[in-house]
Amino acid sequence: MPTTRRHRRKREEDPLVAIDGARVRAAIEWKGMSVNGAAGRIDVSQQTLDSIVRGKTKRCYKGLRESLAGLLDLPAAWLGGETDLLPSLTSWLPYPELGYQPPLWVDENMRIIRPRAEGGLTQRTTLPPRYQLAAHEIWRQIAKAWKRDIEHGNREAKAALSHLAEGRWKKNPWERAMMLVTRLVSAFWWRRLLLTPPAPSAPVEADAHDEFTAAAASALAVTLQPWFAGKRELSYKNFVAALEWASSGFGKQPSSGGA
Repeated sequence: MPTTRRHRRKREEDPLVAIDGARVRAAIEWKGMSVNGAAGRIDVSQQTLDSIVRGKTKRCYKGLRESLAGLLDLPAAWLGGETDLLPSLTSWLPYPELGYQPPLWVDENMRIIRPRAEGGLTQRTTLPPRYQLAAHEIWRQIAKAWKRDIEHGNREAKAALSHLAEGRWKKNPWERAMMLVTRLVSAFWWRRLLLTPPAPSAPVEADAHDEFTAAAASALAVTLQPWFAGKRELSYKNFVAALEWASSGFGKQPSSGGA
């Protein structure tokens, strides 16, 4: 009997919580680990973790989810699907003062609106796991180095942030900077620049977007690595110009839909 009571009390202290297998799998792969390797590092059976990443197990003990969060350096709530986006991303919507009212949809860094086959609109408030992980990681690296420069008295770093603080972004320029960075690594914006608009009924190539973002974020990280490491200084003037260029013309030539 005493053993049973201790077991019951332990389970009450470690309740079952939601777990999103697709996000867990994407995060493990993003870290360059295997399911077996990840299981070994948090002292859980491979069978248990495999059941999670395959989507067979929808709930797990809170302690296990927290162990995964610690291993993967991600919020436990995100791994559980309890939040739509990682903290460094924003579900930004076009504001009326920007003069842009998209007829069908907005890009991946905003809430996506798609036309349904039967008519009307649908709204998606989340993004694919791999896209989120890539955008989250590159922005976290950039923000860390940028804030470091500001703390060290770099006037260009502070001026660049102030430059982004305009309109509705006056009080949260970091969010605008983040939004522009994630657009720069988005296939949507490059296709919008280089390709003619697709037909409204064209299928959405989610895999292509994920692949592009992962590759673009990695390429940008390699390019900026000397700055991240504090060995080279960033040209904030050129960097901010590149970010704003990524959204140049936004609101003037909205796409009618597509990839």
